[in-house]
Amino acid sequence: MSPAGWMCVTLLAWAQIGDTFPLPSPLDESTALTTFERSEFPSPGSVPFALPQPSTPPPEPALASEELSLPASRWTAIWLAPGGAHGFGITDLDFNHTYLLGYDDLPPLNITPGMGMHLWTGPSDLNLPPRVYDLYIDFLWRPIERERSGLSFGITPGFYGDFQRLDGHTFQLTGWALGNYRFGAHWNAVGGLAYVRQLRSHWLPVGGLVWTPSEDTRLEFVIPKPRFVRRYRSDENGSAFWYLAGQLGGGAWAVADTATTSVLVSYSDLRLLVGLESFRVTGREWNAEAGYVFSRHLAIDGQSTTSPTSTVLLQLSTAF
Repeated sequence: MSPAGWMCVTLLAWAQIGDTFPLPSPLDESTALTTFERSEFPSPGSVPFALPQPSTPPPEPALASEELSLPASRWTAIWLAPGGAHGFGITDLDFNHTYLLGYDDLPPLNITPGMGMHLWTGPSDLNLPPRVYDLYIDFLWRPIERERSGLSFGITPGFYGDFQRLDGHTFQLTGWALGNYRFGAHWNAVGGLAYVRQLRSHWLPVGGLVWTPSEDTRLEFVIPKPRFVRRYRSDENGSAFWYLAGQLGGGAWAVADTATTSVLVSYSDLRLLVGLESFRVTGREWNAEAGYVFSRHLAIDGQSTTSPTSTVLLQLSTAF
């Protein structure tokens, strides 16, 4: 079996038999985050502002008094249409599983191993491999939680590439630090800094304002993922929402260039999305998105190589 095969089998086994490890049961209800906390900070298993991008929970007043059972496992599939001779088609598949590690005197730590595969088609002027892989473990911690403010940290070390060889390009990090301050009944300010794989400079300031004017509406004036969210259904079992959003997508992968060397292929884009999402108090979620993808760039070892044509996107995600 290839190195990629062994690594995938190992990680999948970890996700399926995680109860045999010295970690608590996945996301116990007694330690679940509130819906508002989850809306402002990346969910477990996410790689902020890169793929996979998890769904976001409802506005805080809608379910502020409820304790949700957070889902432990998440599957995500994203398809970008090829778009002709100068296009770049992508199919992204991702699975991750979250464990909660906590002690009496410390805030809980979310630990999320995950695996992904990206199927590539084109561009015709580049000899890219047909597929690349992700193997990562995400750590999320919120050590400061006060009535009006808080501070969260996340870091995701992982291996990203075609796995023909493992070198300095294959191992990569994503990380972020994000604080918030709530003022008034409807406003929350967030700000921080993220380290992302797909940008040449890597560092990305993040933040903005979140306004919740009513129980059914939230406007997230937050860079790099602004959203307008509107609830259209709610009952004792949960709520459902539609939304409009912008998003930064992409990533970076080590790809074999010769028999002894590899190069770093970086891809980035901007996305305009319309989506539907549903949250159940039992912890089950689903999310569906469609959108337009533009400002697409492919770079080899940091040097811009080509700009694929704009395309359309479809995404499905489920968590349980």
